Amino acid sequence: MHKLGAVSRRPPREVHVPRLRTTAAVCTTMSALAATSLITAPSVAEPFSPEPCALERTEVHHSEGLDTWNAAYPRPARTLDAVMIFLSFPDSQPLTSPAELTADHFPATSRFFQQASYGAFTLRPHPMRDWIPMPSPSTSYAIRRDWRPEHRAAYLRDALRAADRHVDFSRYDVVYFVADPDAPGVDSDATKVVNLERPMRADGTALRRVVTVFENHPPDRLVLAHETGHVFDLPDLYHRPVGGEGDWDTHVGDWDLMGSQFGLAPDLFGWHKWKLG
Repeated sequence: MHKLGAVSRRPPREVHVPRLRTTAAVCTTMSALAATSLITAPSVAEPFSPEPCALERTEVHHSEGLDTWNAAYPRPARTLDAVMIFLSFPDSQPLTSPAELTADHFPATSRFFQQASYGAFTLRPHPMRDWIPMPSPSTSYAIRRDWRPEHRAAYLRDALRAADRHVDFSRYDVVYFVADPDAPGVDSDATKVVNLERPMRADGTALRRVVTVFENHPPDRLVLAHETGHVFDLPDLYHRPVGGEGDWDTHVGDWDLMGSQFGLAPDLFGWHKWKLG
């Protein structure tokens, strides 16, 4: 698809939600739960100031209703710390450095949220300096946009196990797993947030969601800000046409980052700003 000026666009990402059974080694089978499906267990909530316009929260994942805040999600009303973990594979020698990939996303992502929040929220990145080797070739994980749950589970299991030797996960609110973009099995269209119905555990911390980044170098504009919005319980607002062909921007056009990271007015709706506090 093309916008004004013939700027090439790729469709936004969608979120998939796998199920993971928690063990110390995080080695058990994991299965997917679609982000748009119903959550059967009630959300853990904390009180939210009642307002006349507040919609009642529904059971749908990423509900736009907000009579309570779902405490399973970090709320960006304070400074949050995000770790960037860079994953290499035995079938590829990285052509870029972790520092270069960090610069692809920061400070742009932090700047977006600082501006959208009128200075009330700071996302503070903590990028690792070195590549962390994965145990299996990139092609073995069959990475793609509509990822099979068993392959996604294997990727997350291996990534957490490899990174746990180098990262104290208890220090961070947001986790980005950034894959070597030049590895042969990496599909840049597969970038997304993985929400875990049953969290993984590391360093005494429950990891309820991670952002899996497979972007090209350089990446799509503001793609990490879009995915980080899901970490804060914001839904996708784009329309995915049948077969992937057609207008993805039917619902909100360029007016909210969760509809299009390529938007000509990259910001968040006033409703989302109010929702996030």
